[in-house]
Amino acid sequence: MLVGRLSGPQWSPDRVVSSMSAPLELRIRNQPEDLSPAMETISRWLGSRGAFAGSEYLALLAVEELVTNCIKYAYDDAHEHWIRITIDLSEVEMAVTIEDDGHPFDPRSLPEPDTRLPLEDRPIGGLGIHLLRNLFDTLDYSRVEGHNRVVLRKRVPPEPST
Repeated sequence: MLVGRLSGPQWSPDRVVSSMSAPLELRIRNQPEDLSPAMETISRWLGSRGAFAGSEYLALLAVEELVTNCIKYAYDDAHEHWIRITIDLSEVEMAVTIEDDGHPFDPRSLPEPDTRLPLEDRPIGGLGIHLLRNLFDTLDYSRVEGHNRVVLRKRVPPEPST
């Protein structure tokens, strides 16, 4: 089932693939203007599946942080590159996967920021990855055939007892 077609030259029907049992897969260009429509699609997709409370926030935070970093830092050329975003939702967990062909970058290699420092003394950057490390249960990285692959997983929280 096609989740939806997004307007504009950057989108085509083969870039949004989903069914009730399959994950949501998006391919976007390494252009900032492609991020917002992708995030809207993710939001609608999660909402249509009755995802657990907080899943939309977590998925959108992960996608915005990782894809923005990719757009800004992964490429030295002005060529068009593709970034693949996959959201998989099951009864037990949500997985957010970002794949790109940019420079090798393992977000796990970043040092933990010193959050005790006053804001004016902290270096710029690094807090987004720090948030993802702390909000998701796992953050995995691999480099396969010239592509970075970051997978974030969050277990579905237990329902509150009444």
